[in-house]
Amino acid sequence: MMQARTKKSFRDLWRQRTQVIAVGVTIALGVMLYVATAGAFENLTVSYQQTYDRLAFADLSATGGDPATVAQAALDAGAASAITRTQVDPPMLIDGTKLVGRVVGLPTESHPAVDDVGVIEGSYLDPGATDQVLVERHAADTFGLVPGDSLQVWSGSGWQDVTVQAIVESAEYLWPARSRQDVLSDPNAFAVIYASESAVESWAGTSPNEALVLLPDGASDSLRADVTAAMTAAGATSVITQLGQPSHATLNEDLQGFDEMSKAFPVLFLAAAGVAAWVLLTRRILQERPVIGTMMAAGARRGRVLRHYLGQGVIIGLAGAVVGAALGALANGAITAAYTGALGIPDTVVRTYPWMIGLGLAFGAVVGLLGALGPSVVASRTSPAQAMRPVADASPPGPWSRFVARRRSLPVGLRMALRDVVRSKRRTFATMLGTVLALVLVLASVGMMVSIMDAIDTQFNDVVLSDASVVAQAGTGAQAAIMAVDGVASVEPTVSGAVTVIGPDGSYATALNGFRTDTVMHGFRDSAGNALTLPEDGILVGHAMSDMLGVQVGDTVTLSTGAGDSQAVIRGFVDEPMGTSAYASLDTATAALPASSVEQFAITLDDGVDRDAMRATITGLDGVVAYQDQRAILGSVEQYLGLFWAFIGVMILLGTVLALAVMYVTMAVNVVERTGELATLRAAGVPLRRVAGAIATENMLATVLALPFGLVLGVMAADAFLQTFNDDLFSLSIHWSWWMLPATALSVLLAALISQWPATRQIARVDIAKVVRERAA
Repeated sequence: MMQARTKKSFRDLWRQRTQVIAVGVTIALGVMLYVATAGAFENLTVSYQQTYDRLAFADLSATGGDPATVAQAALDAGAASAITRTQVDPPMLIDGTKLVGRVVGLPTESHPAVDDVGVIEGSYLDPGATDQVLVERHAADTFGLVPGDSLQVWSGSGWQDVTVQAIVESAEYLWPARSRQDVLSDPNAFAVIYASESAVESWAGTSPNEALVLLPDGASDSLRADVTAAMTAAGATSVITQLGQPSHATLNEDLQGFDEMSKAFPVLFLAAAGVAAWVLLTRRILQERPVIGTMMAAGARRGRVLRHYLGQGVIIGLAGAVVGAALGALANGAITAAYTGALGIPDTVVRTYPWMIGLGLAFGAVVGLLGALGPSVVASRTSPAQAMRPVADASPPGPWSRFVARRRSLPVGLRMALRDVVRSKRRTFATMLGTVLALVLVLASVGMMVSIMDAIDTQFNDVVLSDASVVAQAGTGAQAAIMAVDGVASVEPTVSGAVTVIGPDGSYATALNGFRTDTVMHGFRDSAGNALTLPEDGILVGHAMSDMLGVQVGDTVTLSTGAGDSQAVIRGFVDEPMGTSAYASLDTATAALPASSVEQFAITLDDGVDRDAMRATITGLDGVVAYQDQRAILGSVEQYLGLFWAFIGVMILLGTVLALAVMYVTMAVNVVERTGELATLRAAGVPLRRVAGAIATENMLATVLALPFGLVLGVMAADAFLQTFNDDLFSLSIHWSWWMLPATALSVLLAALISQWPATRQIARVDIAKVVRERAA
């Protein structure tokens, strides 16, 4: 049979069921978020790894030196497999669209041992075929290609007609990134195809230029380091780990940010739930002091009293956790499928993790337990005589109370509220704490959203000032032809190429971009937002390189390119939201990069032009081989941030619900605690409207007092969460529009005002006769 103490716990909780439900909802939200997002993170990690294992994704890839020698050195150092291949980026013509794509060499006799491809539609390359290609699925989707279609690839002898043999998926291009610094690009400006190794070598007029290495399963960090060192000693100038591979790095950045948020936001929610439980049980214990005194006078041990009230917290916590864990388990698979579907991840693994559900239940119980711990300890340490005395929650009138009492011009209700805010410090603190948590929850989500939107705006309005980039065959007079197109405002020559920047503490593979020193196509700014000028000599580099390479302004670094090594002085660090690149004048960049058979241009367009028409017109010019619309990159950005926007949207929604729940609990409990006082006022003839107004005014004053603390902590929380996204791919800083903080403060004030409505209903339902009888007894 159920013990009397347990019956009392359930009865007491039922009497305040609306507040108990509100606390349970906050716990359920926190547990649901944890189980759903942490489970989805585990599923996504396993999904990626399954694809990588199935397609033998390279652990290390190297360029420079003799690839065959580098591959053999890796095998000698303990690698499981090592191959060489040719990879080039020639112009392509696909369905009338000119672009600079990527051609990767494959053996035709069998699938490669490293970096294999999975055939989705069609069949693998026929043995010895030189006119067949496999098209990576992102390019196939963009251009609507199917097996049997044809496209053209530029070679040293002109355009080569090839036939699409199959549509394939590749672990290297789960996210179609050309390079580490070009992960977000115009989908119409990049395509990856695979052809026979002999065909690629023939088209490019080169020999294999990459070595790919697969390590044994479960390889240790020391083995990885040994193989890397062996490859470097064999002549490799750049060795990129799987973590640094552009596609994996991009997806991993997104995934790690998701992981950080999947931990941080549930912690915030559960902290808010713990505070709500603390407020609820603290006020209940103050109400039940006579009952506690009676129990202890009748022989109840302190431990029993402690366990009684701790049990109430555990009941609330477990009830909320059970609901949250069930909802989280259901949402887990939906989040995983939505993510892999949106990004086109080939393998989707959905699992339910019992240990995670158990952990969620434990979190709920612990939150309820901790929320009840303080009040329960206070209850158990209360002596029977002390408990039987009337509660004196408010301090005696002090200078502030006397000052307020003399302000006869103020309404009585306002004077009561001003007095009680200071006299009942515990009640005021509870209300302020609820307000602070509400602001932190809302600002943490809104701040991240607004800051990333600002970063996108900065990238495409202050940093990238051009509207499009064009690649043309050298010596064809393309610059004049482009400038003559109606709708083109300006044209500037540029250069760009792959470079490895080598400093005292390491190296970093990126892009070296050359502009005129007075360019209007790109903006350069430092971390303080001040404009920088592109130097005639030396380079500007992304500020992330300072720590990665151990360099400062004035230091000399080595630029390793296909043309060899050269020295350059760092003249400044640029702060750009997306990417970590190197910039130099046209002369400096041209001297560092290998000679090219193509020219590059940045262009700006007149306002209001049809951008699709401009693409068609310019790509139709003689000599033009590629066109990239900078504004089309925004589509890739939105796709990449799709999960983030969805997550933040849910956080804002749930954060709002949680804020309302926390504030409702604090406001409603204030009314419950003051039942006797309110009944006395009503019995004395004070109208309901005036009583409710005094309580509401006190609550709103406490809310206003909490606003500065909540705003400061909310801004700090948003900045801390945003920093989890920062690395060499993204450099984000917190940004607030002038209206954001006032608007958030007003929204919380509105939530507090809404919370007064159920509190007013509670006041109206107070049984005056019953309370007066109880007090008289």
